Amino acid sequence: MTVSQKIFEIMKENNITQAQLSKGTGISPSTISDWKKKNTSPSSDKISVIADFLEIPVAELLDPDTCDVVSSGSNNNIQNGNNNNIAITNCDYDINEKKLIEKFRELDYEEQIKLMAEVIDRVKEKK
Repeated sequence: MTVSQKIFEIMKENNITQAQLSKGTGISPSTISDWKKKNTSPSSDKISVIADFLEIPVAELLDPDTCDVVSSGSNNNIQNGNNNNIAITNCDYDINEKKLIEKFRELDYEEQIKLMAEVIDRVKEKK
């Protein structure tokens, strides 16, 4: 499932219209419409804004099929924009991926968002 498909699925589950998403995020209605019509995904700078509006962790939009995302009280987990901690569980990571995640979790929220945006942009460049 793509990021945009996941966004529209969550919107449908919560009876959120494209107009409401646009108003709540400041993203133009035509941009949101393009994601659906052209099956494209939002740019990395929009993902955290959308996640905040939908009140979900960024990780749920970025990788909804790989891991289970659960709320957690631990300060060792990734924070979403609402300062709620999340834990990603049931993932099949190798040792290098686990080390990378540990380092990522040491970053504050703003640094995490910046890093995720950079990674997403790099992946898009390779396609």
